[in-house]
Order: sequence, then structure tokens, then C-alpha cells
Amino acid sequence: MGLFGKKNSEEETALPAVFENPRLTAREGFKGDSELSEPLIRLSKQLRERFGVRRGDYVSVKRGDRVARARVEVSSASDGSRSIIRMNARARELLNAQLGDDIEVIPHETLILLIDTSGSMSDFISGKVKIDAAKNAVVEFIRSKFLMAQGDRVGIASFGQVAAFVEKPSSDYERLEGRVDALVPNGSTAMYEGLRISLDELASVGGAKRIVLLTDGMPTTTGRMSIISMAKEAASRNIVIDTVGVGSPFDFISYDEMLLKRIAAITGGTFRRVMDVEQLTGQFRELAEGKNYTYLLPEK
Repeated sequence: MGLFGKKNSEEETALPAVFENPRLTAREGFKGDSELSEPLIRLSKQLRERFGVRRGDYVSVKRGDRVARARVEVSSASDGSRSIIRMNARARELLNAQLGDDIEVIPHETLILLIDTSGSMSDFISGKVKIDAAKNAVVEFIRSKFLMAQGDRVGIASFGQVAAFVEKPSSDYERLEGRVDALVPNGSTAMYEGLRISLDELASVGGAKRIVLLTDGMPTTTGRMSIISMAKEAASRNIVIDTVGVGSPFDFISYDEMLLKRIAAITGGTFRRVMDVEQLTGQFRELAEGKNYTYLLPEK
């Protein structure tokens, strides 16, 4: 059945220790919760807002090296902002948790892989066509998200002559992988327009929100200040942007490293320079596993 036929939604899954979320103390759920076969947690309004989740959303809950996917429901108003997570028996069983244990909540993430498909992406670097290396990296990203089994939603958008979605955010990872070949180099570098459609798509979703922007060139439809303004808008909407520059920033025609660093800094993301495209898949694997909760921390 291939990679996408291997997952069991209730299997234990090892998670990378990239981000240490604030721990919550396990408490018993409401009357009747124990009769439910589905893992369920209850969070107060304040905690739901902190984690960017709504009633009915699914999140990962973690204790030690065990993890389970659970549905979020409302808790008692008296819980207020206290670090309490109310769990039904099924959720505690999957985590091998007892009342009073520390539990980590990992909210879902919606992100868009925003890939440069300008004409220069058909050029060779390190003996390989850049767009082929980018496609391999996108596939690695999707597979990493699948193996993490956290229900994150991934979208793919491109910007070349025009900006458009290849696939809207989804957790149908098999379909996403099948759409990667639609990334075809063509024309100029409409980076501004790519960011615009990505921000608009993420504006109304909950949980963590992120864009991974890969480019090998300069924006050709607007100036730097328009892109920086877009980054500030992203920050105001709690959207993190990670940027990846492919090639050497010292080439006569290449990407604007200072601009990519500025975008990442404004939004709380990271910048990565990739001069050997063989390293691109590893970089995208790290980006997939390194979920960014910059705007979900209590000190926001």
C-alpha cells in the first residue's frame, strides 16, 4: 500500500522534541466522558484561545514518548486560565497517564509551501535542476508530516508568471504528493502575489499558521517594501513565514538574502541558505518537524 497505507490513528508516535509546550495537569473529565471510546480532552476558553483551537478540533496530546490524537471540548468556566486539562479515560489510557500527570498539548498546524516557479527554477545548480530538487523537498515535507501523524494541513502554492494554488491546505497527504508535479517553471517571480493568496487562505484558520517560502530570485512585480509590508501583515495575523534561498546570494542574478532574512525576522520564522540542492530535502524535513508556535506562547 506504500507509505500512506501505514498509519494507524491510535498508534503511538514519536515526536521530535523541537518545541516544549507549556505542560498542563491532567484532571478527570466530565460525567459521561468515560463512556466515550474516542479520546477527548477539555480545555477552558482561555486555554483554547492560547492554543488557537476551537471546540471540535483535534489536537495531539503527549506524555513522555507517547502521543494520541484527541478531540477538544469545552471545560468548566471555573478552570479559568489554570493549567488544567480534563481527559476522559480513553485519552488517559492511550497516554498511560494518571490524574495529576503533566500533559503536553500540540495544536494542529496549517501551512502553505509557497514555491518559486519562475523561469530560473529550470536552471541547474550542483548538477541538478532546481525545480526538481524543490519537488523532491516538497515530497519529503509531505511525507514527514504524514509520519508525524498530528493531522496538520498542508497546502502547495506557486509563484512564477502568476501566483496560484496547486492544492489548498489538506491532510490528504497522498493527494498532496500526487500534485507536486504540477510545479512547472514559467516566467517572472510574482512573490508578492504568492504571499497575498497564502495570507488570505490562512486568515480564517485556527491553530498554528505558517508559510514556507522557497525562492531562487528577486520579486519582479513589486519592490522590497511591498514585500516587507506583507510580512508585517502576516505577523499581525499570527502567521509565521520561514524563508529558503536557493543558490548563491552573491550571484549577479539571485535571491535577495537580506529581504528573506527580514521576512523571517518580522514574522518569527527562520531563514535558510541552500547552495547545494542535495541538502534541500533535509532542510524541508527539519522545517516539517520544527513546528513553530511563536504566537501561541503565553507571553505573546
